[in-house]
Amino acid sequence: MTITLNADYDVTLNTALLGYVGETNARPVSVEGLTVDGADRYVLTIDYGDGTAYEVDIAGGQWTPTADILRSAQTVSCQICAKKLSGQEYILLKKSRIFRLRIGAAIGDTAIPSPDVAKDALDRIDAIGRQAHADMQTAVTAADTATTMAESAKKSATNAGLSTDTAEQAAERAEAAKASAETSATQAEAARQGAETARAEAVKSQNNAKISAAQAATSAQQTTADKNITAGYAKTAKTCADSTAADKQAVQTLAEQVTTDKATVADHAAQVATDRKAAETAAQTAQAVADSLPEDYVTAVGKIADNTAEIASVKLTDKELKRRVDALYSIGQGITHRFETDSETAYQKVVPTGGKLMSIKSVGGRSIVWNQLISQIVEKASNGIATTKIDSKSLHISGTSSAVCFIPISPVQTGISNHKYLFHSHASDTTALSSGTGFYNDNGGNRWHEYGKGIIFTMDGNGTIAIAFRVNSNITVDFSITPQIYDLTAMFGSENEPTSVEEFEEMFPADYYPYCAGEVVSAGVESVVEQGRNLWDEVWGVGSINASSGNDEGSKEAIYSKNYTPIIPNSTYIFVYAGSAKIENVKTRFYDHNKKYIGYNDNNGQIVYPNKAFITPLNAFYVRFTLPPDYGNVYKNDIALIADSSGTYVPYHRNEHPIPEAIKALPGYGWSAGTARNYVDYENKRYVQCVSSVDLGTLNWVAGDSGKVGFQTSQVTGQKLTKNYNILPNIICSKYLAKTQNAMWGKTSVTGITTNASVDGYVYVNDTSYTDATAFKQAMQGVILYYELATPIVTDISSLIPDDFLRNIEVEAGGSITFKNSNDSYRIPVPSEEEYIVKLSEVGGTT
Repeated sequence: MTITLNADYDVTLNTALLGYVGETNARPVSVEGLTVDGADRYVLTIDYGDGTAYEVDIAGGQWTPTADILRSAQTVSCQICAKKLSGQEYILLKKSRIFRLRIGAAIGDTAIPSPDVAKDALDRIDAIGRQAHADMQTAVTAADTATTMAESAKKSATNAGLSTDTAEQAAERAEAAKASAETSATQAEAARQGAETARAEAVKSQNNAKISAAQAATSAQQTTADKNITAGYAKTAKTCADSTAADKQAVQTLAEQVTTDKATVADHAAQVATDRKAAETAAQTAQAVADSLPEDYVTAVGKIADNTAEIASVKLTDKELKRRVDALYSIGQGITHRFETDSETAYQKVVPTGGKLMSIKSVGGRSIVWNQLISQIVEKASNGIATTKIDSKSLHISGTSSAVCFIPISPVQTGISNHKYLFHSHASDTTALSSGTGFYNDNGGNRWHEYGKGIIFTMDGNGTIAIAFRVNSNITVDFSITPQIYDLTAMFGSENEPTSVEEFEEMFPADYYPYCAGEVVSAGVESVVEQGRNLWDEVWGVGSINASSGNDEGSKEAIYSKNYTPIIPNSTYIFVYAGSAKIENVKTRFYDHNKKYIGYNDNNGQIVYPNKAFITPLNAFYVRFTLPPDYGNVYKNDIALIADSSGTYVPYHRNEHPIPEAIKALPGYGWSAGTARNYVDYENKRYVQCVSSVDLGTLNWVAGDSGKVGFQTSQVTGQKLTKNYNILPNIICSKYLAKTQNAMWGKTSVTGITTNASVDGYVYVNDTSYTDATAFKQAMQGVILYYELATPIVTDISSLIPDDFLRNIEVEAGGSITFKNSNDSYRIPVPSEEEYIVKLSEVGGTT
């Protein structure tokens, strides 16, 4: 495990498992970030809660627990301290917060063998001895062969994936291969000696087994009840044997998958590097040597190590491939399950392959400055084209153009230099828009066109955003639009903006958001939703689908799905049917945010099932299916909808875990400012408030130093200082973009907000719209500033949640975990950390 300390000695753990009872020198503990000026000793204190506490030195940042430390299965309290020698004793310089680690229970070794098992052990142990000797001979032969082949490979590259290497580099790698082969020979010798030792142990075990057999034979003469107990032991032994066989098969399956992946990589490299025939020959020969090794469970571990090294030397960037290799290696070490942590910031996460149980360790807040800058739309007519208001947010555009014309659709507004903006017309018919006919902007240098699918642009000066509908001559149009503009830089901060329209719309999927000049929106998680792979919570209806509702393209008799299943635009799904007969002429119907029918993809409609994959359209957010009338509704429990290109039927399930009201009522729940955020530490049952807020209109403001800064206050005390004028403070404001002190000081024409880097309490604002502090203060009424606290406020929440809240939740690999807030039209990613218990034999599979 790894313990990471930041500058404030706050602790972050990659796992809470210290070890299992009785383990010795098995799980090294690494500590990062120990360094404290003047300290010459670092210790870890472990308190068992019964008056007993151990203090161990962390020499060189690492320590390995021994059996005396791992004395009982329980949770222990820990703390890291930095000390220095003063005279005859050590004095404390700095210490971390108290954190908790877990000691797991060991499996007992007091099981009694049944007579049948004991007798069978003689044959098994003798077979092990014979196999060990045979493995020894095979290992020696394989090592000799590998050494010989390494000499041949000396003139070529062993890494076919690096196709642009020179022959000289290939030779150098061959030298490395030779050295590796020599190492393998040494390991083989060690394996031989190990085999001899194993044989000696086998003889010893035979003698012990004979004694056990004799004792078991005596036990067999006991009462009928004893015999029944013995039969129970035999049944258990058989179950264990079956489990061992299953694990062995899992190892073999994973080994074959790794070999397949490795062969795929080599095949791709061969297509690129046709001039590396010698290298390919060497690689193939090396593979032949590897393939000559025995395929049984005993020698699988050696092959795993070789495969791991070889794949890493080619290219190992695929996450699942690496997980598969690591899992295979761990299984070879006798490990069947492990903990995995997911710390990605996301609105929804996919449960990893092999995932069985999940615990939520922490969930943080996320705040953004929400805005939508089109407040009104304009009616206009020119050269045969007219725009007419449908309502306050939408225009209808129709007519045939007699000449090229430009028709404004909204008032002109000023853009901010270097800010990134997103414009979207949300045109009802994008086929009417193409080169020359679309939405056009010209602010004297920043020109762009949008054709109904949205565009992100950067304002290259303090120019204007003047959007018009541009149409070529003799073009007929008839469609509607709902135009919107977002200042992405104000919303997310500089260099943190979404890079594509699709990325933005994943977070904000609605077709329309009302005008908003700027307000801070915080994504406080209201519930955690765990859902399986099957998204299909289906209810079927039989009868007429009414076209007048706007939900379909025609009125017809059909079997149709009543529910609208949420989907992600431009993503792959598979419709899985598990019934006995295939279904034909099933239509996959797509709907927008408002559940308005938008048609079906030509590649998806009128197709034959079962098991048909399809890609969702860019503007599709819901899906329904219709079947011909003669199928009846018997099939509803045989259907699954899975987010992938392959899959098998699994039943639908969905579990929602609401966050308690007492947690949501904690001060600043869901807030963030820059990289700082308030978070709930569910693992240690505490709430950590790192961000506070203040209404700028409640503060006393004065005019700043003439020519240096516009307005300043000294009343925001307790904020965390950057101590560097070029570092952006962790602040967020609904009206002004956060800037560094150097970006504003002495530049009163630069509009923005910042804090003093070195002096607590000072906040500076540049805004030339205001001439005196009184008017400025009045204008700041209701303008909220969120800022990072120098000292986080930690609250014990153990009385607010049950001990098992968000702990050990059963999950389904390929399913999802969603962090929902109170508004489904905002799908804002939030920081969170989950710990999964993963079954290694299923890593890399489809379940």
